[in-house]
Amino acid sequence: MTVSAEIIQHGIVRASSGRERKRILVCTGSYLPGYKSGGPIRSIANLVVHLSPYFDFYVVTRDRDSTDTEHYPGVVPDKWDRVGSARVLYCSSVGFALLRRVVRVVQPDIIYLNSFQDVFTLISVVLRRGGAFGKIPTLLAPRGEFSAGALEIRGRKKALYLRAAKLLGLHEDLHWQVTSLQEKRDLLQAAPARLIDPDSIHLVGNICNAVASTAPHVAKIPGSLKLAFISRMCEQKNLHFLLEVLREVRGAVLLSLFGPVTGKDVAYWKRCNAMLVQLPDNIQVDYRGSLDHPAVPQALHDHHFFVLPTKGENFCHAAVESFVNGTPVILSDETPWLRLAEAKAGFDISLSDRAGWVEALQRCVDMDPQTYALYLEGTAQYGRRFSTEEAALQHRSMFEAALCSNTNHKVRY
Repeated sequence: MTVSAEIIQHGIVRASSGRERKRILVCTGSYLPGYKSGGPIRSIANLVVHLSPYFDFYVVTRDRDSTDTEHYPGVVPDKWDRVGSARVLYCSSVGFALLRRVVRVVQPDIIYLNSFQDVFTLISVVLRRGGAFGKIPTLLAPRGEFSAGALEIRGRKKALYLRAAKLLGLHEDLHWQVTSLQEKRDLLQAAPARLIDPDSIHLVGNICNAVASTAPHVAKIPGSLKLAFISRMCEQKNLHFLLEVLREVRGAVLLSLFGPVTGKDVAYWKRCNAMLVQLPDNIQVDYRGSLDHPAVPQALHDHHFFVLPTKGENFCHAAVESFVNGTPVILSDETPWLRLAEAKAGFDISLSDRAGWVEALQRCVDMDPQTYALYLEGTAQYGRRFSTEEAALQHRSMFEAALCSNTNHKVRY
């Protein structure tokens, strides 16, 4: 079976003349029905849902979830399938010949890469550097990978790749999507390309389809606290830090952990498990495994606070879902959501301020029902700022800007 034959068989190829709708080819390591990669999957799925009236989406991805050895049930690998409003090619393997054929036959107007580190991106930028993609505008969303905390993890390997890619010019003349001013600063600090067009950095918030539960929030009693940690159990999310600071907190604390343990994170999960036996009796930790997305709102309402001492997020879907559900949060200051205490939507604390983390957690434990009600109200108000329509409009403008782009004006770093 050849990929091009399958594409033609499914009616993807049409004459270029008279084609009104632009085509966006999305290259991503994980897509629906996967869930282990968390926020990026939801970002792309929401993008397809809300922009499909304007663009035709083609997604090329792996045929299995992150670290899985078997392909998705019901998915036929290496054949295009209709998933919602997009055509999706689930690949059993990824290579240069595959992506070259896909681009040649799909004839995209934009190539949209997700993750700086993923093999889809690496192959794509190498092919592009070699001229295989012609002058097709290419947009890369690094998904928070240039934050200081993210670059520290397997730092030597990442630094070598950054230097080699920059030396080879693999990321010249790209468009970049960032979701906050901090992520833009991180991108410029990392400087993955020698030449960066100021107009090629697009500040665009992710599209979030968070649904608010109508269930009441769990009652708050002074001296007792229920925390929800909803994330992959990986070093980036910094669970071990949370376990360390909880040892200094007084009162009854229940920490519920929701999220997968992927293959590459097993060693980190074992490290965290070893810390559980060192916790004092007043701290209870309950690992509940992966949480289906429709169940997230109820889980948030069943806990007093969402907590995530992450080392870096460009958006943090789980925190946004908590805001939308009116559940206050306790975050590091490595997300876009800052000055939360002023809004009574929670707390954002530097990871270097361990005492500040202990103080905030203790404050939450001691919080009375009246004060907690103010935080519920403040968080609900904060959650109203997340407009799906506005984010979708920003994405549409970004793609249209890429289509109309020129690369004459650059800044050297």
